[in-house]
Amino acid sequence: MGLQFLLLLCSCISVSAPLYAQQILNLTASEQTFLDKLDEIHLCTDPDWMPYEGIDKYGQYTGIMSSFHQVWSEMIGKPVVLVKTSSWDESLKFIREKKCDVLSSAQDIPERRDYLSVTNPYISYSLALATHPDIPFIINLAQVKDKKFVMVKDYAAIKLIKNNYPGLNIVEVNSAVEGLKLVERGMAFAFIDTVPSINYQMLAHGISHLKISGVLIEHYNMSVGVRKDLPLLLSIYNKVIDATSEEKRQQILNNWLSVQLQYDADYSLLWKLLAGLFIILMLSLYRYRVIHRHNTELKAVNKKLVHMSKNDQLTGLPNRYYLHEAFQEALQTYHRYQHQFSVIIIDIDYFKKVNDTHGHVVGDEVIKKIADMLSDNLRDTDIVGRWGGEEFLIICPETDNAGAKAVAEHMRQLIADADFGLKPGNITASFGVTEYNKNESVDECIKRADMALYRAKELGRNKTIVF
Repeated sequence: MGLQFLLLLCSCISVSAPLYAQQILNLTASEQTFLDKLDEIHLCTDPDWMPYEGIDKYGQYTGIMSSFHQVWSEMIGKPVVLVKTSSWDESLKFIREKKCDVLSSAQDIPERRDYLSVTNPYISYSLALATHPDIPFIINLAQVKDKKFVMVKDYAAIKLIKNNYPGLNIVEVNSAVEGLKLVERGMAFAFIDTVPSINYQMLAHGISHLKISGVLIEHYNMSVGVRKDLPLLLSIYNKVIDATSEEKRQQILNNWLSVQLQYDADYSLLWKLLAGLFIILMLSLYRYRVIHRHNTELKAVNKKLVHMSKNDQLTGLPNRYYLHEAFQEALQTYHRYQHQFSVIIIDIDYFKKVNDTHGHVVGDEVIKKIADMLSDNLRDTDIVGRWGGEEFLIICPETDNAGAKAVAEHMRQLIADADFGLKPGNITASFGVTEYNKNESVDECIKRADMALYRAKELGRNKTIVF
């Protein structure tokens, strides 16, 4: 009986709103009359768009949006009941057929305006690209307009991207994991979604060999979709969104982003979460105890988001996005003060053989150990990051070719002498070195370092070549 009650409790988001909550919303007489006649609000969602929203294996509504709708249900004073669907396409079909009243998250696009209105946005995220790790950093899709991209079918972001980049080749799939798998198998160049969604899906489905290679200027604004024939419900939702404090928004995001980064398949945690939800619903005043921690939580979530977008998931080193920014800063310093800087590209020798012989887990450990060696032994002024796959890149400020070669030789010898515990043989790396030449582009400088690296490989590997 206790379990049945708990599952029933979680199948809808409902508590009676205190009188003062309705007063804060400042409802009109028409809105209040509409609410008085309303028994419950039927909600459709995307069943597989975590960490934003989803339907778990027990048929329960979950994700960031579920927490927002729980808060709004309390403020409105009406239960919000999940109408289960098997896909986002089916949810759109249900709202057209009036089988549900609201869509958990939606955007305003012309194709939906005859049956759907949307509220003011309540959160916003940048769209990003997931590609293979050897892809150079992408600032604008115009750089790669001839490539094939993947996005989830019927997402409003598709319309946004197509409007900004006409003619772009976009393949639509049924789920994020399907899109990521196509990229992983080399059947598409990149998967487009938001940064938290990409990271969550890669962690949840064990997709470890794709990386975020670009953060676009396009943003995805999260709004609630409301049936066109329910204008008073739209007005009410706009009022509860406006009345939702910034502290509450950041608290919800922090809670879910923390769960994402600590993803664990231990299902005993589910029962603890459900029990915690029961207590929270029964003791609604508990939520006010965390408000004084707002500033600390806000700093923590911002730090995590910055780390996710600028750091490599495997090694913790800066990724291409961060290295690109560091390169631009070095260029500015060079043009302003004529301070020379150099670039070193490193590639682990015969790394494919390591993966084929010992497996990808051991290969990842080799990459992490070399990343640690680089971080611990380089100069404080040097900037090292993971360039892609088994490659690393070092930016050496105030350094010419001779100085950069000395740095490279020091690191080459450290790696060659290190014990990686692999038999037979040991791990070595090849180094390509070059200094920045006046008036050349970033790509030209990096290409020359890459040519030096290629030459080191031709000469037998475990060498440092300067161009």
